[in-house]
Amino acid sequence: MKILLTNDDGIDAPGLAALCEAVSDLGEIRVVAPEAPHSGCSHHATTESPLHLREVGARRFAVDGTPVDCVRLGLSEVLADADWVVAGINWGGNLGVDVLMSGTVAAAREAALLGIPAIALSQYCRRPEIDWSSAALWAREVVGGLQQRELGTREFWNVNFPDLSVAGTLEGDVTKPPHRDCPLELGPLPVRFERVADAWQYRCDYHRRPSHPGSDVAVCFAGEISITRVPVW
Repeated sequence: MKILLTNDDGIDAPGLAALCEAVSDLGEIRVVAPEAPHSGCSHHATTESPLHLREVGARRFAVDGTPVDCVRLGLSEVLADADWVVAGINWGGNLGVDVLMSGTVAAAREAALLGIPAIALSQYCRRPEIDWSSAALWAREVVGGLQQRELGTREFWNVNFPDLSVAGTLEGDVTKPPHRDCPLELGPLPVRFERVADAWQYRCDYHRRPSHPGSDVAVCFAGEISITRVPVW
């Protein structure tokens, strides 16, 4: 099996390193990720200026573009016969309507549009610190499991890991949250702006967003791994 990895937090992000660790024994791996963070860039693609693909290590490439650019270049120039594209592990949740704004999710969507099955992985966090070793263990189990499940021709998986402080059950020394298939939360994020000098700064309490029972937000906030099948449109 051949797997292309990418993200939107950049080639040096700890979440990408955790993902590499998680899937290293699942097949032949190539990494094509942005040189710089592109969080929140949605499905932006570079079409009017050239892109540079730079080898930064063994089977690792950096692109001066967006996550969508990375998937396009990766599937055309680095790993044309990829069986899967896996994006993440994103720092912060990509739940509900976040899928419209996330660069990580856009990478998975672009792969699905090109006919390659894909998974977007994100780590919800209530505090700045993330236990990436736990995220890597969860990713290994989830990715391996989802690769055995069928996807529609224009669908991809969106996965969110819960904050470790509320995550699942403890087996030995390892926290293993249960998984649950669930739909996207359709409620919009709260919108509020704060005056800053002569401008307006967007403010949002992410943790107080709408959370209908059974939605991906409710599942992840409750300490379980949310798994959502998402159509490309």
